[in-house]
Amino acid sequence: MKLILVCGPFGSGTTAVAGLLARLGAIGFGPYIKVDDERTGNTYELAAFREVLRTCVSEGTLAPIPGIDVKAELAKFRDRLLEGEFGAYDKEAGVPIFLKHPLAAFVIPQMCQTFETRLVYAVRPLRDIEATRQRRKWLPQYGAKGAGIVYSQMFTALVEHTVPTVIVRYGQLVAAPLEHARLLADFAGLKRTPEELKAAAAFIRGR
Repeated sequence: MKLILVCGPFGSGTTAVAGLLARLGAIGFGPYIKVDDERTGNTYELAAFREVLRTCVSEGTLAPIPGIDVKAELAKFRDRLLEGEFGAYDKEAGVPIFLKHPLAAFVIPQMCQTFETRLVYAVRPLRDIEATRQRRKWLPQYGAKGAGIVYSQMFTALVEHTVPTVIVRYGQLVAAPLEHARLLADFAGLKRTPEELKAAAAFIRGR
């Protein structure tokens, strides 16, 4: 099962990246988590994926939960996807799915053992992430403090494992959405016409 795994801290731009992938034709299933934020609303985070991750990693402490067989939990989740629990999926078509959640950074090696994985890293300066946290009135782990922990997990995986990875800087994505639409379409193996790429990029311009 081909997977584009979008990794990044809370407030780093993962929603923009995932939304762009959805408009390029990657499969995100659903339902998605909703948040009380007029600038985000739809997070493009599959609710069931979040629940699996919360079984393996504490969202409060941003640390793995001891005694959990992470690979087994992810394998069960993959089987649920393949069985169509969250929506139809044509295994023969080869269209990649996408998943995203900040806690995914803690299970990158196991995700890559379970899925045919490519990684998209969303990065943003800590000061901007912290400003987003304060605007949302979220707890400290959802700002710069937690971002440092999540980034550590992401870049340890980047150094230790040879998984195809592309890094998307949020500021550059907003400044050049069409360029990034082309980049992500090529990276994900999604063939799109120039008109389709422009339509997908409009999602970023409209944010």
